[in-house]
Amino acid sequence: MLKLNITYSLYIKELPSMNEIRVDKLTGRQVIIATNRSNRPIHSNHKLRISSDTDMPVHDIKCPFCKGNEEETPIEIYRTGKDHWKVRVVKNKYPTIVEDGESIKGYHYVVIETLEHNTKLYQYDVEKWRDIFTAYKYTVEKCFEDKDMAFIQIFKNYGVKGGASIEHPHSQIIALNFTPTSRTSKSSGCLVCEEINSELSFKERVIFDNEHYIVYSPYGSYVQNQIRIAWRKHSSSIEDVFNSENITRLSDLMAKVFSMIFHSLGDIALNICYYIEKNNDSLSHFYIDIFPREGFFAGFEMSTQVFINVTSPEEAANKFRQAANYVHDRQEEL
Repeated sequence: MLKLNITYSLYIKELPSMNEIRVDKLTGRQVIIATNRSNRPIHSNHKLRISSDTDMPVHDIKCPFCKGNEEETPIEIYRTGKDHWKVRVVKNKYPTIVEDGESIKGYHYVVIETLEHNTKLYQYDVEKWRDIFTAYKYTVEKCFEDKDMAFIQIFKNYGVKGGASIEHPHSQIIALNFTPTSRTSKSSGCLVCEEINSELSFKERVIFDNEHYIVYSPYGSYVQNQIRIAWRKHSSSIEDVFNSENITRLSDLMAKVFSMIFHSLGDIALNICYYIEKNNDSLSHFYIDIFPREGFFAGFEMSTQVFINVTSPEEAANKFRQAANYVHDRQEEL
């Protein structure tokens, strides 16, 4: 069982209105924290929450990811279990990048996370997360067998507003033969280590932590209620991140984090992004970003690349701490 430290000012009465410019240390993205804009009227029927599981069938005969439709997916490279499988990894039928490209090439895989069509993210238990991370490990190692691959991105789009085109629970892995400029650091030291030390010192943005991981709302959160999970060990190597011991730790942590998110925000559309590196050097450090998709990127953001966040990270962390405390107490009772 993962022991958590949730001792950081559990209840802040009311935070003052905030209007200031910040920069996310790890990406360099600028964000305006404008909490007064959370009160503006929004006339929209756009759906932020996911359909309830009662609205979705356990099995959809039209879904290519459901059991019985395995032949509708491209080549399978990995599976946990046999007929009653738990996780499958297949090539993406509509890849972002192809293996035999001339100027750019790479791999695009889909990780089908569950047999059931209607399983929700907050319902994933530790065993489910362990199966998923084991599938990630296999796929990442397979991608890097190609020496031309320089970069890999693991991500999950959850819900329509999170970019998911298929409801069935799945995530994706893309490997590239180049490194995106946004992932190229000009720093002389590890920015993740610096941010961890800063957040632990300030405390108010830390949601919870233990000896292995820290979960927090980053100072420069450019998405409302953004959560960052950073490994306290300075490493980003596949061997370290996906060794059996760390997979168990991480699986336990993720089950708690998404239970916390559900109790705070409901079953909300979101993105999960995992940052690992091919080369484990002094600048490489494993972390995860979770982006709830509550707000909208509009004209100002698209034209200036300056983001607007209507919920301060301090307020978000306080809200999540209360939810984490509730989840922790419930688990202690069971």
